Amino acid sequence: MLEQAVRAKNAYRPDLDGLRGIAVLAVVAYHLDLPFASGGFVGVDVFFVLSGYLITRLIAAELQTGDFSIARFYERRIRRIVPALVFVCACTTAVAVTFLLPDELLRYAKSLIATAFSVSNIWFYAHSGYFDAVSGSQPLLHTWSLGIEEQFYIVFPLMLMAVYRWWPQALGKIIWLAFTASLIASIVFLPQHPLATFYLLHARAWELLTGAVVALGLVPPPASRAQSEAAATLGIAAIAVSIFAYTTKTPFPGAAALLPCIGTAMAIWAGERSGARATSALSFRPLTWLGLISYSLYLWHWPLIVFTKLAMSGPLHLEHQVAIAVIAVVFATGTWYFIEQPFRRRGPAGFSRAEIFKGGALSLGALTAAAAGLITLNGMPQRFPASVLEIDAARADSSPLRAKCHYDFKLQHSYDDTCIIGDSVAPSVIVYGDSHGAELSAVLGDIAKARHASIRQVTASGCPPAVGFSFPNDDHCERYNAAIIDRLSSISPTTVVLATYALGWNREYPEQFLPAMERSIAALRSAGHRVIVVGPVPDMPDAASIPAAVARWTAKGRDPKDFSFPAKDLGELEARLSAIATANGAIFVPISPQFCSETRCKPYADGAVLYFDNNHLSMSGAQLIANRVLVPVIWPEPSLSNLRFER
Repeated sequence: MLEQAVRAKNAYRPDLDGLRGIAVLAVVAYHLDLPFASGGFVGVDVFFVLSGYLITRLIAAELQTGDFSIARFYERRIRRIVPALVFVCACTTAVAVTFLLPDELLRYAKSLIATAFSVSNIWFYAHSGYFDAVSGSQPLLHTWSLGIEEQFYIVFPLMLMAVYRWWPQALGKIIWLAFTASLIASIVFLPQHPLATFYLLHARAWELLTGAVVALGLVPPPASRAQSEAAATLGIAAIAVSIFAYTTKTPFPGAAALLPCIGTAMAIWAGERSGARATSALSFRPLTWLGLISYSLYLWHWPLIVFTKLAMSGPLHLEHQVAIAVIAVVFATGTWYFIEQPFRRRGPAGFSRAEIFKGGALSLGALTAAAAGLITLNGMPQRFPASVLEIDAARADSSPLRAKCHYDFKLQHSYDDTCIIGDSVAPSVIVYGDSHGAELSAVLGDIAKARHASIRQVTASGCPPAVGFSFPNDDHCERYNAAIIDRLSSISPTTVVLATYALGWNREYPEQFLPAMERSIAALRSAGHRVIVVGPVPDMPDAASIPAAVARWTAKGRDPKDFSFPAKDLGELEARLSAIATANGAIFVPISPQFCSETRCKPYADGAVLYFDNNHLSMSGAQLIANRVLVPVIWPEPSLSNLRFER
C-alpha cells in the first residue's frame, strides 16, 4: 500500500499544479462575482483533495522508509504556510488600521488572532448568520480553509504514524472508515447545521481523505492508458460542471461536494499513469504557473476584493474586477518569488529548522500582539470625528427586545411563547414576520402602550411569514409557519401586520416567495383577520452595513443626507405584492416612498440612519415608518401618531 507513495514521493507532476491553477481561478472568479463561475467556491474543495493527496504521499513514503519525523513535517508546514500568510496579514492589517471603522477593526483584530492560531474557521462559524453580508466584508474570511487544513494535519500525521507502527494491515480500513464517517456527517448535519457543516473539520475531513485514498493506493492505479484517459476527462468534466452549474443555493458541502472532490481525485488518479491527453492539458504552462502562485494568489485576492467593495459601498464593475485580478496576480507573483521561495530553501542559502520554528513563532506572535493591541484600544475610535462615530453607532440601533421576543432560526418556540408588548391588555395587533418585523414590533408596542393597547410579536429569523415556503432539504420554516397559521386561524379576528424581507426572499426564491405569501394572506383573511402587508424595505445587498457606508461617506467631508443607493428591484415587487394583497382583501402599505425616489434611496433622515445593517430598519427607521404610514392605518386617530419612541 505504501510502496506507491514511495515511488511518487519525489516525482513532480505539473498536472497537479494545473489543478491548483483551475482551483484558484474558480475561487477568484467566484469572489469577483463573475456570473459564469457561480459555483467557483468548489475551488476550495479541489484544494482540499490536492492537499490530502500531496501530504499523505509524502508522509506515507517517509513512514515506509523509516524516515518520518513529526518535527520535519511541521517544519515543512511552517515553511509552506506561515511566511506568506504573515506577510499578507501584516499588509492587510496596515490597510485595516487606516480604513476600517472601530467596530470593523475590532472584528478584524479578533479574526486575525484566530487566523494566527489556525482556528479562523471556528471563529467565522461562531460569527456568521443567514443573509450575512458582514461575513463577506471580513478581510480574513478566506483563511477558514487554512484552519481546516492545519487542524487536520495536527491529527492525521499522528494517526498515520500510530497505525503504521502498530496496525499497518488495518491502514486502509481505518482511512475508509474515517472517510465514510466524515462524509456521512457532512450529509446528515447539513440540513439542520449548515454553518457548522461548512466551516468545521468533522464535515470536511473526508475531502482531504479523498486525496489520501489515492495517495495510499487504496484504489488500484489505472490499468491502461484508455482507463487513465477516461478518468482524467470525466474528472475534469466533474470539476467544470460544479464550477459552472452550482450556485449559492446548492446545499453545500454535503453530497454536492462529492462531484468536485471525486472529480479531482479521478484527475489525480489518472495522472498516476502518464500519457493521457486530458492530464497533459492540465500541464499547460500558464495553468501550472497559476498553480505555482496559487497559495499567494488565494491569500491576496480576498482582502483586495473586500477593501474595494467597502470603499465603493456597492457591487464591483468590470473595470474593478479586471484591476483586482491583475493586482492580485502581480502581488501573488512577488510574494511567491520573494517570500515563499526563499523560506523553502535549506542549507547555507536558506533557513535552518531552528530558525524556521523560531521565526514562525515570533511572526505569528507579532500578529497576535498587534491584534491584541487593537482590541485593547477598542478599535482606535480616535481616528474618526465624533459625527462619523455617531453615524456608525446606528449598527447597534436594533430592537432591545430581540433577545427576549425574537426567535432565532432554530424556530424551537411556539405561538404561546411569543411576547405581548404594550399595556396589560389583550393584544389588538399581531406583527407576524421574519426579522424585519422585530424593530416594527418594538416601536408599535411602545405606541400601543401609550394608547392603553398592546401588540403581539411573532417574528423569527430566516423564515418569511409565508405558508408552504421551505428551504432545500429543510422543512423547519414550512412547519413553523403551518403551526403559526393554524393558531392564528383559531383566535378571534384581529389586525395582523405582515413584515418580511421581501426583496431578499424574492431574489433568492422567486418561484416560492410570492405564491407562499399569497397563501398566508388568504388564510388570514379566511380566518376573519384584517391583514396589513408592509411593503418591501429597500436594501443595499452589496454593502455589509449601511451605517458604515454612510459613516465612510461622511468621513470624506460629505453631508450624510446626500448619501444614497440604487432602488433595486423595488417597483415590480411592490406592484406584485400590492396586487396580491388587494386581490385577497388585504391592505398594502408601501414604505419606500418615505425615503426613496424612483431610482435612489436616502437612508439618512431626521438626523439618524434608518438602518442598522444593509436591509433591516433601525429603531429610528422603524419609528419613522410607523409614525408616517403604519399608525394611521392600524389606529386611524391621528393624535398619537407622532409619539416618539423612548430609548
